[in-house]
Amino acid sequence: MTTPAPLVERDAHGRPLPPPGIGPTSLKYAMIVPLVAAIVVIGYIVTNLGTGATQSKTTVPSIVKGSGLPVSAGLAFAPYVTSGEPPGDILANSGGPTSFDRSLRFSSAASQAQLYTFFHRQMSARGWKIFSTGAPYGRPGLEILSQKGGSDSWFWIQGVTISPTKFAADGTQSTAVTVRLYQASEGA
Repeated sequence: MTTPAPLVERDAHGRPLPPPGIGPTSLKYAMIVPLVAAIVVIGYIVTNLGTGATQSKTTVPSIVKGSGLPVSAGLAFAPYVTSGEPPGDILANSGGPTSFDRSLRFSSAASQAQLYTFFHRQMSARGWKIFSTGAPYGRPGLEILSQKGGSDSWFWIQGVTISPTKFAADGTQSTAVTVRLYQASEGA
């Protein structure tokens, strides 16, 4: 047995009418979305046409004598330079040298947080690309790892490990810092 098809109301042109309570829709409102999208894209393009490529100016914070930090990291590593390694551009912008792997250890009256902020800003401002920050493996403290391509066509890795600040009974504080500079090997 078959059920008869329900009767559908039709308009004067024979098109079916929508169900009761639902009004006809119009595509006029749907055209607003692509129109707004086009306006946004055109606005973005026009805004960026006038900005052109500009070089950002990076100021390298100066290392202040008496801040408990070395005045020139290059001078600290100078005794380790052999056969021009590391190159001058790396030594001048490091906190140190390496196939070459050298470390410089010192103590500062600055806190761990102050030293972390200082080294992070210095390394970034001097062109070192920071690729890792956090706790060093297997010991307490903070570590900043960065790399930079040298004029000798090698990549150089610079790591700074800042131990937790220690407080003495007389109210003074001291923080141990290790700056390590080495040449990245082909497998690194």
